[in-house]
Amino acid sequence: MVKRISLEYLGVLVINMLVFILVAQLLIDQQIVAHVYTQLAMLDLIVSAIEVALFNWLFRYRQQPVVAMTHKVEGMLKDEEPAHILLRQDSDYYDLAMAINHLQTHQQKVLRDKAQQGEELRLLLSYLPIGVMVIDRYRKVEMANSAMAEFLQTDISSRRHPYTQDIHQFELVSLIGQVFTNKQSKRKVITLPGMPTEKRVEASVIYTSTSEDFFQILVLLYDVTEIYAVEKMQMDFLSNASHELKTPVTAISGFAETLQAGAKNDPETLDQFLDIIQRESKRLTELIQDVLSISRIESQSISQQKITDVDVSNLVDEQLSTLQQMTSVKHVTLINQVPLGTVQRSDEGKLVEIIKNLVSNAIKYNREDGSVTIDYAVDEQQWTLKVTDTGIGIAQNEQSRIFERFYRVDASRTKQVVNGTGLGLAIVLELVQSLQGQISVESQRGVGSAFSVSFPVKQ
Repeated sequence: MVKRISLEYLGVLVINMLVFILVAQLLIDQQIVAHVYTQLAMLDLIVSAIEVALFNWLFRYRQQPVVAMTHKVEGMLKDEEPAHILLRQDSDYYDLAMAINHLQTHQQKVLRDKAQQGEELRLLLSYLPIGVMVIDRYRKVEMANSAMAEFLQTDISSRRHPYTQDIHQFELVSLIGQVFTNKQSKRKVITLPGMPTEKRVEASVIYTSTSEDFFQILVLLYDVTEIYAVEKMQMDFLSNASHELKTPVTAISGFAETLQAGAKNDPETLDQFLDIIQRESKRLTELIQDVLSISRIESQSISQQKITDVDVSNLVDEQLSTLQQMTSVKHVTLINQVPLGTVQRSDEGKLVEIIKNLVSNAIKYNREDGSVTIDYAVDEQQWTLKVTDTGIGIAQNEQSRIFERFYRVDASRTKQVVNGTGLGLAIVLELVQSLQGQISVESQRGVGSAFSVSFPVKQ
């Protein structure tokens, strides 16, 4: 600035001096020229200074809008929000200033929309149950959501870093490497270690490219553990059902053929074989009824429930009377501790099935001269029925599986062979869940078991 003004001043000074000298030579007597030159030099210095000052003032005045617009554009480049430039409409820079103001307004709108979209995307990724990771062409992680960190069992840094710092599972690393090499998307179901159990996930590694030089790798992990578990349960169900159906059918068919071959001529053998055929037929009928019960329960919705006022004590008495014949073999005592007049709103038909299955199991797996007790408890939120027996008990490692369909406690451990379909507790579980209830078991080998079913209090 100082250098520019100095040069301006020197230039004006020289020009003014030449003009003054030329005028002095034309108008002034030669004898007084030397004296006049000194005065003209002083005048030249003063006039030049005034001209330079006036010129710079006018220049700065004219440059004020330009400087303001320059500062405004620089602020916009830094994502700041400088104030709008206000000029008179007769200003030479009015249209340019208005254009810059409109540009700033548009930029602010775009930035707000971008920030809102970024926040929406962040929230979406945060709550998305699918693991998401974006890897750039330099094999660095650009972003990853919390679900991905949970799948990988690690904390993922927000700073760019090699993806191998987070992903250590060989199959997934290999899959990502293949996509980088072949530039083609791939998908595969892999197993990831996890706590408390490992997880099966469907890994989709997607190659995305906007140009030849720019591309990204999108890694998506979707938990399919439950899907595989359901498929396995279906396969186990078909396998177990086939086995359970085959056993009585084979016995019935075999003994019938033996009778037809001539064994029917022996009255004692005939009676024995007919008893076996009748027993196996009854077992087959029970199995079919239980399978149909599970199918019916699963197909029913909550809206199909018949909720009425149920006298729980009276209902328990009825079921104990019905099952009294079963107790004669082992002389098991049935005790109803539900207070008289206890009424709760529930589905009576489903309660009947729950009580019948729990009590019949308690009788089957009881010891000689044992007992089965039905207790009742209630609080503000829920009411509970507890069926306690003095039977053989259930091992700790088997308690988590007793509600599986067709699962039977190992007879070699119980030293007791009990007839049944293995579907009773599975039916109870389905019924309890259909009533929004919960079921739990407490058991100790050689002491007995206690099954508790709890339901919400309905007004």
